[in-house]
Amino acid sequence: MRILVTGAAGLIGSAIVELLRHDHEIRAIDNFSIGQIRQIGDVLVEEMDVANPDHVREMVRDQDVVVHMAGYTGIPVCENDPEGAARNVLVATKYVTDASVAAGVQQVLFPSTFAVYGIPPYHITEETPIAPIGLYGNLKAGCEYVLRAAQKVDGLKVAIFRQSNVYGDLPTKKSLLNILTERVRARQPITMIGTGEQARNFLHARDTAVAYKLAIEQGAEGIYNLGGRETLSVASIIELVQEAGQRLLGYTVPIERKPDRGAAKREVDLPDFHFDTSRVERELGFTPSLTLRDAVEEMLTKEGSVSAAH
Repeated sequence: MRILVTGAAGLIGSAIVELLRHDHEIRAIDNFSIGQIRQIGDVLVEEMDVANPDHVREMVRDQDVVVHMAGYTGIPVCENDPEGAARNVLVATKYVTDASVAAGVQQVLFPSTFAVYGIPPYHITEETPIAPIGLYGNLKAGCEYVLRAAQKVDGLKVAIFRQSNVYGDLPTKKSLLNILTERVRARQPITMIGTGEQARNFLHARDTAVAYKLAIEQGAEGIYNLGGRETLSVASIIELVQEAGQRLLGYTVPIERKPDRGAAKREVDLPDFHFDTSRVERELGFTPSLTLRDAVEEMLTKEGSVSAAH
């Protein structure tokens, strides 16, 4: 099968290419604005831009499947550059969708986010109404509508993954897990905002890639919550990192508490959070295999750094 992976130099994109390249013909592209991986095994990563419609029409040509991972990722980068976020997330996805339909692509897979749910009720299923409260969630929700319209009108097969916090081995994002472990390694204090009860669900990039592989090889379509089986509060994650630091490095670092200035109040607290992933497990046979504890230990002891991305 001929598969195009956009954003192939990023955390999840590179993991998908690495997993798929053994059994499929992969075309990998990235604009290298964040990730800098130029080759994954025997696959060269081409420099192209999904925000350029001419590039998009060329890259989708003769492809059976498009895995569209390119675009701004995460809340801070979108809030800091709203114009760029709109262009690189929503507009680029429209380009990819239209070009895929025109080129006869069979299936498009897209990484949405559980941020589309906003502040949801306790039990979050795929039927939970979406109500994003920030630019990132709203742009991803817009992308979902673009893709689902093509599915309905043009018959394009679309699989959308509403992902939780994906972490892995590339230092392309400065998010919670690698910030905490880097501060412990540097013997610097850890900062906790508010109560620390804000909830986080985690999934490793290699497990994420497995879900995409299953969806491609089964010709799946629809919306899937994609997350891990570990949902922890920020306070519990800090405790886990501290415990691993004491056990592996022989020390812990101070914890500095700062008042919540509003951001934490826009997040779900642990007692009210259950991210239901039973559909992807039931329909695709997906089971996450990597634990957060193992990842934290790797981050604290390896020479490089491990990053997390939402």
